[in-house]
Amino acid sequence: MNKAFPKFEKLFLNYINEMGETSGGFISIVNSGTIEEGNPKIIGQELQKASDILEVRLEDIEFQPYEYEKGKTRSRLKEALNTLREKGKEMENMTTLESKEYHWYIIALTMDIISSLFNHIEIYLTEHSR
Repeated sequence: MNKAFPKFEKLFLNYINEMGETSGGFISIVNSGTIEEGNPKIIGQELQKASDILEVRLEDIEFQPYEYEKGKTRSRLKEALNTLREKGKEMENMTTLESKEYHWYIIALTMDIISSLFNHIEIYLTEHSR
């Protein structure tokens, strides 16, 4: 391994430490201990919870009527969250540990990005509706 590249785990932990709690609370899968343990049942459950949390946030956003059409923003977000939830259900039934798999870090960061964007949209809409 090239020592010039920092370990992804360290970067992830630095990110978590730097970001702290979000207004909606951190989605549990972002917990590095959950990822490191690699228990697919727990990760699957957390993916399902994260999907539910993000879907509630999605329902709070007012979209233009055309955005509900297949392939448009609201439709795409809803379908992506449904797919993530189904993957979580599938994982919950797996028996092989998946510890230190980088894709879970990437998924956790992606969910945090989405959650942060939802926070931003909510703040923006609140401030501009006055």
